[in-house]
Amino acid sequence: IQDDYPAGFVTVGGDFFKSHHDELMRLVRNEETRAKAEHPLKRIIRIEEQDDGTLVTTTDIHLARGIGDALHHAYQGELEYHYNEQENLLRVVWAR
Repeated sequence: IQDDYPAGFVTVGGDFFKSHHDELMRLVRNEETRAKAEHPLKRIIRIEEQDDGTLVTTTDIHLARGIGDALHHAYQGELEYHYNEQENLLRVVWAR
């Protein structure tokens, strides 16, 4: 976190997200808490509110995937993964 070296990006958006923002962000934080209990280095670096949604930056690709999976499991919607093997970087996009 101190080096600002992210391994995962989760973009969350859509009309459903806008109307249920607080509820979905609690789910994101709960997923971080669950992951951090088993692996203390899995953390959220920052949460940035953007015009079309929210960008969550994580220290670990597995946390980013876990957040995407948790959102999809709880609220369905569209979920996409884009993995860059050279940079060990995962981009997750969830929208509903």
